Amino acid sequence: MIRFFCKWKLVACSLAVLLLLLHCVMLYRLVPRTQVELIAHAGSHGGAVCKALQSMCRQSCKQWIGCPQVSCLVDKSSRSLRHKTEAAQSGLSILLLRDPRDVVVSWRHGTESSKSQSAVQHIRSVASWTRWQHEQHSGRTESFLLFYEALASQPRETLEALAKFLQLEVSFTDEQLLGAWQGVTKPEEVCQVSAHPPWIARYVSSVVQEELPEDLWGLWAARCPGNVSWAPEPCPRGAELEAHNESKHGDICRWRSRDYMCPNMCRQLAEAPYCADCGGGEGAMEPCRAAAAQEAWQETLVPNPHTPRIMSTFYEASSKKDGREDARQLTLATWAQHWQRAGWRTRVLGLADAQKSPFYKQLLVKFAQIPLGENPEYEKACYLRYLAMSEAGGGWMSDYDTLPLHFPGTSDLVSNGRFTVLQGHIPALMSGSQEEWRRMSRLLVDSAVMLTRQSPMPTLVSDMHAMAGLVDKSGLKNKSEDALSSFHMVADAKDYVRTLRNPTSSLICRRFTFFRLAIHISHASLAAGLALPDADVETKRPQIMNQTMERFWQCVEMESP
Repeated sequence: MIRFFCKWKLVACSLAVLLLLLHCVMLYRLVPRTQVELIAHAGSHGGAVCKALQSMCRQSCKQWIGCPQVSCLVDKSSRSLRHKTEAAQSGLSILLLRDPRDVVVSWRHGTESSKSQSAVQHIRSVASWTRWQHEQHSGRTESFLLFYEALASQPRETLEALAKFLQLEVSFTDEQLLGAWQGVTKPEEVCQVSAHPPWIARYVSSVVQEELPEDLWGLWAARCPGNVSWAPEPCPRGAELEAHNESKHGDICRWRSRDYMCPNMCRQLAEAPYCADCGGGEGAMEPCRAAAAQEAWQETLVPNPHTPRIMSTFYEASSKKDGREDARQLTLATWAQHWQRAGWRTRVLGLADAQKSPFYKQLLVKFAQIPLGENPEYEKACYLRYLAMSEAGGGWMSDYDTLPLHFPGTSDLVSNGRFTVLQGHIPALMSGSQEEWRRMSRLLVDSAVMLTRQSPMPTLVSDMHAMAGLVDKSGLKNKSEDALSSFHMVADAKDYVRTLRNPTSSLICRRFTFFRLAIHISHASLAAGLALPDADVETKRPQIMNQTMERFWQCVEMESP
């Protein structure tokens, strides 16, 4: 009897233990664990921070049920994807924020080899992501803002605040635990904006300041100022700055041949003072002073609300079947790719855009007075692009064989919005407000008609010839009129492409790093620079465009501190 009772007692105890274990398992499964999500952008060391956070939660949780469970979201998108956190009642969010200027240095996207190119291309999307996430999580009791810089410079205080938020009992007197956290941040990777050439450092800082709220920008600017001082060299290699003090003569860059050009950011005139300050409007004749040119240039920049950060080009496929359309389409795609990598959005306008204008039919009538050479369809399209731009809101336009150099995406127009051509009289890169493009579309045709009165009458008056007539005033009825602003800030590719066959060197890079907004890889420059036959220019141009930009960014990397 006693033996029987002992057996049942053993069975009962075993069942009780099993029931207790089952109860504990059910309790473990039913009692929700605190869900913690770490949100970070790639380039913020989010993966390392996440592992350290998971380890801290495992080591520090004193209870065996309901401990925080950490998941991680590291956004690797270049398109500023916005992860909207839908936190449950027990869910918490930790937003890891790092200065976007440092993020783009640490984060190399895709196959890009140049940290400066990556910074220019991605700084706006990273700053936009940072702003949006900050707006979503700032002020929420369920969110904790973890700043990378604070974690790097004040790890103990920052981690104590984080542990308090997670309701963890952690003692950071344990140097081993603190050391594990210090290993995920690198103090030398704070304020890396100086790793870029000054013009890029200035650009990325301006973008971050523009995108972020004042308080967030102020936090990072206090640690790493954004007012990077920079001014381009006034004259290219081989030319010397010739300073003038007289009131009727601006500073010039003098070549050994005694020819001259205007210093960077000064506009060229047909008469005294020859090189003028870029400020002012029609009739402004203040002489150029190279030392103050950049400041004067900055003062003429005005916002472009209609087409911010958009670079346009005009393309209309030829009705002639010459077998080169595929090459032209590839050139167009290459153009778009490199402007987008410089932080611009691109758009291609066509004849349909020009036809929207009420002045379209008037221009067609005037074309009858202009000699358009052997390819009138193409020449008409060149004139009509100005009308297309006026209908599309104005802004910036380039030829589809013109690529950006020291010219990352901007929302500003130069010359106070006045129509401006940036390669002398060659319409490779132009800027103007919507009304200025409309004015120029008619003025250019009038200039062409004026030029037909020359003797002997020319067989071709292209839009470039008409533009030259406006610059030197031969196409103006009123010679005292100042029709537009003209600068020489676009490089002719002729001398650049000659160096592509040679390895990159500091000597070659002196040409590529001299300040120019863009480079015009025209038909003429390839024929002269590489002695290419006419039949090969269009088929080989896309490859040469890519090689030119690759060389440019290699030289920018060599220029970096």
